[in-house]
Amino acid sequence: MNEIERILNSFRQEQIKIANQNLHANKPITLYSNPPVNEEYLLKFQEDIQTKLPSDYIDFLKINDGAVLYPDNKNTQLDIFSVYLLVYEKDMLPTSSSLSLLPFARYQTTTFYMDLSKLQSRKYIVFSSSTGHHYDAHMCFKNWLQTILSNPKYFNSYASKFFHSHTVPYYASIQELVEISQAFEIDRNKCSSINFNGHYNF
Repeated sequence: MNEIERILNSFRQEQIKIANQNLHANKPITLYSNPPVNEEYLLKFQEDIQTKLPSDYIDFLKINDGAVLYPDNKNTQLDIFSVYLLVYEKDMLPTSSSLSLLPFARYQTTTFYMDLSKLQSRKYIVFSSSTGHHYDAHMCFKNWLQTILSNPKYFNSYASKFFHSHTVPYYASIQELVEISQAFEIDRNKCSSINFNGHYNF
């Protein structure tokens, strides 16, 4: 069993457990998976983009050639593209976009890319907010998949909460975003501890 199989199996077991225990506070996440990829088509796609895709991503495609994740009962979904959709999404990128970015998933206003120029670093996942700015997640596909299955709204919540309201450097890491979040939380708590006379409450 490879790492991708382990992550998917662990996810399915966790969702079955949640459903069986009827934990209303944690409703199970629905994952619809496509059949395995046609390996000849996958090989042709890699030849067309002149790049060998990451091994962990290929492992995923050999299990599921794309998938749809429904994180809640609303009409929201996270699409992990099939190879057929990879071709379409790549062709639909504006001519001004970086040639190295390959869109592979989307959740609401957040699009996820592989930066093909950074595949050797194993930290090639990039995501964009609705403003069109791109940020580095400092993750490989395996880490991204594990994160997104644990919390599909993880990246989207950071993008909407911080990218639109505060100045964050392009390609900011998730760790930097966490630190920013903690800094704002400290400031907010400090403000709430001031009484009406302008003195701190100790």
